[in-house]
Amino acid sequence: PLLLLLPDLTNSPPPSSFSSAATMVFGLGKSKSSGAAPAGPFDVALIGCGPGAMSFLHALSNLRKEQGADGQASKINVTCFERAASAGGIWRDVPEDDPKRTKPENAPLIYDDMWANTPKEVMEYHDYTFEDHFKKATPAFLPRKDLLDYVIARNSVDGALDGVKYSHTVLSVTYDEGSGKFTVEVRDDTSGQTSTATYDKCIWAAGLHGAPEKPDDIMSMLEDYEGKVLHSMEATEDFQEHVKGKKVMLVGDSSSAEDLALRAVKLGAKHVYICARSGDGDCSDTKSWPSDKITVIYGPPYKVVKGTTFKCQAVYWSERRQRWRKDDEEEPVKVKDISTVVLCTGYLSNLDIIEDDLQYDDEGEWEASKGWTMENNALTISVGNPSPSKKLDVGATCYPDVHRGLLIDNPSMMYIMESFDPVSSFLDLDVNAHMLLSFLTGATEIPKEKDMHKANQKQLEEEMQIPWLRLSIDAAYRAEVDELPDGHWSENAEDERAIILNQMPADFMVRRLARDMKECKYPVDLGDWKKLSKKGEAFVKMLVASGSARSRIPKDESSWMTFRDVDPSHFVSIHTGIPACALPGHFMDIKGKTLAALE
Repeated sequence: PLLLLLPDLTNSPPPSSFSSAATMVFGLGKSKSSGAAPAGPFDVALIGCGPGAMSFLHALSNLRKEQGADGQASKINVTCFERAASAGGIWRDVPEDDPKRTKPENAPLIYDDMWANTPKEVMEYHDYTFEDHFKKATPAFLPRKDLLDYVIARNSVDGALDGVKYSHTVLSVTYDEGSGKFTVEVRDDTSGQTSTATYDKCIWAAGLHGAPEKPDDIMSMLEDYEGKVLHSMEATEDFQEHVKGKKVMLVGDSSSAEDLALRAVKLGAKHVYICARSGDGDCSDTKSWPSDKITVIYGPPYKVVKGTTFKCQAVYWSERRQRWRKDDEEEPVKVKDISTVVLCTGYLSNLDIIEDDLQYDDEGEWEASKGWTMENNALTISVGNPSPSKKLDVGATCYPDVHRGLLIDNPSMMYIMESFDPVSSFLDLDVNAHMLLSFLTGATEIPKEKDMHKANQKQLEEEMQIPWLRLSIDAAYRAEVDELPDGHWSENAEDERAIILNQMPADFMVRRLARDMKECKYPVDLGDWKKLSKKGEAFVKMLVASGSARSRIPKDESSWMTFRDVDPSHFVSIHTGIPACALPGHFMDIKGKTLAALE
């Protein structure tokens, strides 16, 4: 399928630990190159044409115009292969000739009536604003279809997408060490003919959501279940028939669970139960739900009773056994008469066509350096300073084996992909597309392999200094935080200490984004690592406002209010100064799939 991938947005350290050594690590574009761009013309295979690939083609088109025929950009010959018949990745419309999504490129498409869960003001392009597109003020949260039209309108300007080979499926990608060339085998799905060609560079921009992830333990338990089982990827246009008038259970508390819970209620579900394992997702942050029709259960289902009844129980991470275990100190929760189960358990990448040595590791386990310790923060007095787990999970902003889009073991293999927890999918992708173009043109030198490893290690360890980011990386730290008593100050969004903790991740991520923008000469100034500009500070405030919208829903408004109904004055374009306007009605009452349909 077509999605987009982004280089792994490298982050930076907090000011208290910033040093000359960190400057060396985070300014790697200045280090001696291990693979500078070729002086003469060279060929690049670009796989996929979702938002990330479109950003790359748009940036390349602009740079060619800026540099002229003799510039380095004109020496980069890009062939973009897209399996679908049009651009857009998973944001595309479901094709009329495949309404049941039987073709593999259509299986992962977002459902038609999806709305974004990120405010548009943090996804806005600098050179084509939402004011340019809509010619009027618009709500902060927009429907999928409107965002698709916006992305295509911006990135197709001046024919940037005209050369894309649509309906071309890449069958395999291999690399020859001797020649330093990639061999790409492609099938023209219109004619059925297969061909191969060689390339100097390969950019994977075909996505991370290739197939649904269905954990073995959950699927084994569901063998005794007599109702309907879906993965979130399968909750498509016929979702209403599976939820209307029924009790529904969602396994997982991520963004997809949050959106599907609200969607199920809009479509007439009797009640929705959300089973949270770690309690780190958006659903667990939400303090109230519309019409009291959604209940979050802290514990995954572990047993089916009498066909449609589930037992759920809280779990904890066992560092010794390296797995989740039931918490016998907590009473099991029984949920009866569940008609539909939706697995919101994530996705598997679709990298099978690429030979193993060219694939990045999406699980990305790593280890902290010997002697690493967490600096004191507001939580230290409550949880202490636990030693990190021996094996740590991938960071929110960095895959251990990918440095700003370059596969460290072979920098000629490049990735345009979102990080695990991006600040903004469209903006992150756009900046990282510019970063790769900067590497390809030689404007930014490709660092030595050892320096890229050091940079990633440094970034991951600095990310571990942020309590809420460390939660997702380090099971040992999560276990300590899980022991905090109910009603702890960290759960109170109004507590001054909690406000500081909640701002730290946003500040960290925007500083990283600002640094990357500086390095690849991206034409937006968010500041730099040491000091954010006024635009950068405004960006942080909008991210914090978006996150707190879930925890600050007034009780007297909770019967109808969702995070999408938040006060729009919090979201103001950093490019035009135009604030978002209110939705035309309560989100739960809105039926249209585009803004135009709501007028």
